[in-house]
Amino acid sequence: MGWRLAGSLGLFLGSLALGWRLNRRGLLREDQASRLVQWIVKTLSPTVLCLSFWKIDLHRADPWLLPLLGLLISVSTLAPALLYAHRAALSQPQTGSFLTCAVFSNVGYFGAFAAFALFGETAYALCVLYLVFFTPTFYTLGFSLAARYGTSRSERGAAGAFNDELRLYPFLGMLLGATLSLLGVPRPHALAMLNYLLIPADTVLNLTAIGSQLTFQSPRPWLRACLVMCGIKFLYAPCVAWMLLTVCHLRGLPRLMVLLQASSPVGVSPLVLPLLFGLDRRLSNALWLVTTVVAIPWLLFSLPILQRL
Repeated sequence: MGWRLAGSLGLFLGSLALGWRLNRRGLLREDQASRLVQWIVKTLSPTVLCLSFWKIDLHRADPWLLPLLGLLISVSTLAPALLYAHRAALSQPQTGSFLTCAVFSNVGYFGAFAAFALFGETAYALCVLYLVFFTPTFYTLGFSLAARYGTSRSERGAAGAFNDELRLYPFLGMLLGATLSLLGVPRPHALAMLNYLLIPADTVLNLTAIGSQLTFQSPRPWLRACLVMCGIKFLYAPCVAWMLLTVCHLRGLPRLMVLLQASSPVGVSPLVLPLLFGLDRRLSNALWLVTTVVAIPWLLFSLPILQRL
C-alpha cells in the first residue's frame, strides 16, 4: 500500500513539476495551458465523472452525506485560521491568503487520486462526491474572503464565475452518471477498464497545466505560518471529521474517504486568488508547498491509523 500511495503522490508532484519545466522552456505558455484546461473540462473530466458516478449505488443515504461533511469540515478550519491570523498580526492580504488556504484543501488531485491508487474506482467516486461542495464554496466563500482581505477586485467577480459555461460540463457528467445509477442501468465492464486509463490521464493533464503557472520561492519567512497550517490540515481537520463521522454513524469505505480527504494539504485553487484579489502570493505559495511536501510522509504514517478510526 505504501508504494502505491508514494506512486500517486509522485505522479501528483511530478505532473506539477513537468508543467513548471515546460513553461520555463516556453513549451506551455499561459494561453496554451488555458486551452488545455478548457479541453479537459469539456471532454475528459465529464466522461470520468459520468463513469465514476454510474458505479456508485446512490439509492443509499450514506453517499449523499459526503458533500455536507466536506463543507462542514472545510468551513470549520476558519476558526483556528482566524485565531492565528489575529495573534500573528497578519496584514489584510496575508490574512486572506491564510484563510483561503486553510478552507480549501487538495481534495481533488491529491485526495481523490490517492484514494483511486489505494482503494480503486469506487473510492475515487466517493471522493468526487465528497468534493461536490468545493466548486460552489470556492466561488462564494472563497471569493468573498479574498475580496474582503485583498487589495484589488477581480474584473469578473463571483457572478462571472457562476456564469462560466465551462462549469456546466463536469456537473452534467456527474448528473448523467448519477441518473444512470439511480435508474439501475448496468455499466458495461469495458467502461470500467476505460476509466482506469482516463482517471490518471485527467489528473496528469490538469496538474501539468496548473504546474505551468506556479511560482516557487523559499518558504523560510513563513515557517511559523506553515507549521500552523500543517496543524490545521493534518490534526485539526481530521479530528473534526472524526467527530462528525461518529455523530453520523458513517462506516466503511465512505468513512475512510472522508478521513483521507480531511487530511489533505492546501489545494492548488487558492493559489489563483492572490492574482485576482491582491492577496499575499508568496504566503499562499509557501503554505501550499510546505503542506504538500509534509503530506507525503504524513499520509504514509497516518493512513493505517485512519483505517482503524
